[in-house]
Amino acid sequence: MAEVNKEHITKEMFENWQQGMLNSQEEEAFLLHTGKCTYCAEQFGNWMEHDLMEPPAYLKEEIVKRTRQVDVQTVVKVKRTTKRMQLMIYSLKVGLAVVASIFLLTITTNFQNMKSVAPQEQSKQTESVQRKESITDRLNQGSSFVNDALNSMTSGFFQIERETSEEQK
Repeated sequence: MAEVNKEHITKEMFENWQQGMLNSQEEEAFLLHTGKCTYCAEQFGNWMEHDLMEPPAYLKEEIVKRTRQVDVQTVVKVKRTTKRMQLMIYSLKVGLAVVASIFLLTITTNFQNMKSVAPQEQSKQTESVQRKESITDRLNQGSSFVNDALNSMTSGFFQIERETSEEQK
């Protein structure tokens, strides 16, 4: 088998290798030559490809039949539902964060208004309170607008999901 380095591998050499009939030195020489010689590498690939088994004709039908069974359909539905729940939980977290930030903004402005004021500064403070109240009113209006927009978007998402699930039935 030392001749394998000098000449191309044969089908007989390939079959001996495939059946494990080569000793370690012969196998090493066989694989080294196959790795160095492009012709032999191509032949090796062709022989390997030729020896592959064709899948049975019933395999595709069996796979399709299996995917239509109740237990597989249940697993698919659970995965879809889980993704929807993750989206809903994420949406709730974002909504809660928005509400908490608006709440904190409102509390901090009210807290600043509650500080005791000296009598001389009361007139100056009254003007700033009026400005702050107008800012607070604006923040409340803006937060109401954002809240309404988020509500309409989320109800639109759930409406689309209901329509698609009804169409699939």
